[in-house]
Amino acid sequence: MYAAAVASSRPRDCGDLYASGQREDGIYSVFPIHHPAGFQVYCDMTTDGGGWTVIQRREDGSVNFFRGWESYREGFGKITGEHWLGLKQIHALSIQGNYELRIDLEDFENSTAYAQYGTFGVGLFSVDPDDDGYPLTVGDYSGNAGDSLLKHNGMKFTTKDRDNDHSENNCASFYHGAWWYRNCHTSNLNGQYLRGQHTSYADGIEWSSWTGWQYSLKFSEMKIRPTRDPENK
Repeated sequence: MYAAAVASSRPRDCGDLYASGQREDGIYSVFPIHHPAGFQVYCDMTTDGGGWTVIQRREDGSVNFFRGWESYREGFGKITGEHWLGLKQIHALSIQGNYELRIDLEDFENSTAYAQYGTFGVGLFSVDPDDDGYPLTVGDYSGNAGDSLLKHNGMKFTTKDRDNDHSENNCASFYHGAWWYRNCHTSNLNGQYLRGQHTSYADGIEWSSWTGWQYSLKFSEMKIRPTRDPENK
């Protein structure tokens, strides 16, 4: 289980910051156990009880997400806007204990939905997570967006220059994104920013169980926090 919060001067994640009394959304520095140098993150302190560390955000198409392995490993974008935190950082966060994932979505008609997973991790069982491809662990879905991530459970991350999927093609190249593709996907949140209905197939910001394979979402935000006891949520 995730241990009690440490001193707020060395918070391991936004959950520690929330436990120390922080309630403002914004940029904070965190220091995961296996990444002691630390890095900056955006903390969501208001959604569903707060304490969320944001690991991905799409909102306006200002950042190119069709990138290679190194970019996805190290992270890119602007923390206050569109960004990918980095596989290395997500791994360092998620191996500290039990984490949950929340994905908030919005379409261009301003309808919203969410998917939440009580189990989440990246490279949880990897000796060398980079060499192993940062495999995804996810389960225990709840929400109203439908489950478009379970198919990707256990899969390694694939980019246009590193093919770890089960397809004869490179799914990242074919669907203009980067993800834990299998053969190929039911979600593609790092796909092209195509602004709603599109004639191409499944290459936008897709969450198929909610809007199908030819509707690219306006907004997505992925965020994680230490799993809480139900009575303490």
